[in-house]
Amino acid sequence: MKIIVKRNLKDYDSWKEMVSTGNEMRKEKGSKGISVYRSAKDPNEVYLVLDWDDQKSYLDFFNPPDVQKALAQTGTTDIIEVSESFHLEA
Repeated sequence: MKIIVKRNLKDYDSWKEMVSTGNEMRKEKGSKGISVYRSAKDPNEVYLVLDWDDQKSYLDFFNPPDVQKALAQTGTTDIIEVSESFHLEA
């Protein structure tokens, strides 16, 4: 399951360090990885494509109060709802 998230961060470098150190914990909870895309116009705006086993594992990881607090401290989060996606081979 893929989830696309837009974040407006307070400090990209601090956020990147925090996200990088939590990779093993995310993996244990069902994360298959994250792709990060940083805006060229605003260095504190990022788009994330998160890959999870299923919606339950994603919600179990992100819903606890301590995780929500950490997210709030680093910036705002908008989940982008996708109605259709496709992949084209080169």
